[in-house]
Amino acid sequence: MRTIVIALLLVPLLGFAGASEHAPKGTFADTFLILPEEVRDAAKAGRRVIVFFEQEGCPACLRMARTTFVDGAVTQRLRRQFVLIAVDLNGARETVWLDGVARPEKALARQLGVNATPTVLILDEQGRIAQQFVGYRDPKSFAAMLDAAASK
Repeated sequence: MRTIVIALLLVPLLGFAGASEHAPKGTFADTFLILPEEVRDAAKAGRRVIVFFEQEGCPACLRMARTTFVDGAVTQRLRRQFVLIAVDLNGARETVWLDGVARPEKALARQLGVNATPTVLILDEQGRIAQQFVGYRDPKSFAAMLDAAASK
């Protein structure tokens, strides 16, 4: 039992954090997680919102942070055409989804049927889910997906 407790205490020290903490500074938006405002502000700027569901210790999320989100073609597209927001699949931060209901991140994930990470939701200018995918995407395929999802 003592070994399990010590192991659980060491997990944060071993670097098992969400992708958003390992991605280059400025990749993910600083946000209060009030999605109607994020969608409205992004649309005014000709951009779309991407909601990136991650969780601590997710190898695919970490791989995206260390490969996909550092790729120049990806970062250029993200900064120019999107607002990237990280949401913790098991998190407790309060969110407000497009239905106006406030709920913790983990309740939002359940509401949206998100149960695996990484899950990416690309919202259109009205906040509807325009595209959704689950799992790791390499830089080339992620950039292509961004091109297809960019606001016209």
